[in-house]
Amino acid sequence: MNLLNRKILVVDDAANWRTTLETVLKSSGFEVRSAATVVEAYQALSEESFAAAILDVRLDTMEDNIEGITTVLNGAHRQDPRLGFVVISSYYSEEEVKSMVPKGVSVMYVDKNNFKIDELVAALEQLGRSKNA
Repeated sequence: MNLLNRKILVVDDAANWRTTLETVLKSSGFEVRSAATVVEAYQALSEESFAAAILDVRLDTMEDNIEGITTVLNGAHRQDPRLGFVVISSYYSEEEVKSMVPKGVSVMYVDKNNFKIDELVAALEQLGRSKNA
């Protein structure tokens, strides 16, 4: 990851997950900004530059319940093609998630049902290495 930019955007409609991810990431030396909705995510992306975004696949704020990928990821990637993504889900497998992602977008997957702090931090670091390669 760009060591000068350790800012992470967390997008999840569940307040408990936003708080958990913020706590974990801050304790690992990251700066964190959270968003609960697509609108908040786009606002954050327009105001700051992030090294990566952590997105929940399902956001319950619109009819499309996979808007974490269909709306936020696609829009954020268009705005900043260098942005890496960690997609988290308790409903979809890694294969299902990756099938939803457009080609050329760098995505790591984390299963909410088997969430491990070290795997999340490793995923963010791997995204950073692949961006700087």
